[in-house]
Amino acid sequence: MESKIQKKNKSDLEKKFLAGEKDLNQKLNKEIFKSFFLTIIEAIKNNQDIELRNFGTFKLKMMPGRIGSNPKNQKKIYIPKKNKLSFKISKNLLKIINE
Repeated sequence: MESKIQKKNKSDLEKKFLAGEKDLNQKLNKEIFKSFFLTIIEAIKNNQDIELRNFGTFKLKMMPGRIGSNPKNQKKIYIPKKNKLSFKISKNLLKIINE
């Protein structure tokens, strides 16, 4: 039987990141962790691709406007264009998770 998938949030990742770094100041470690994510967010906002070697690539894609329908009453509605964040996993990470 397959094991249940465990979800990790940002604070869980931060705790794990900070647990491995005993030599550095914990406050400095938190700032580094926070700065890492803020840098990624800022680059995405500026429409830049983010490539993390052996992990994957984050890319912003523009989804064009389209006509959709309300599922409750089937009325046609216009769905405006919007940005969508896509992620393409690296070959190395894909290989690791499929071992």
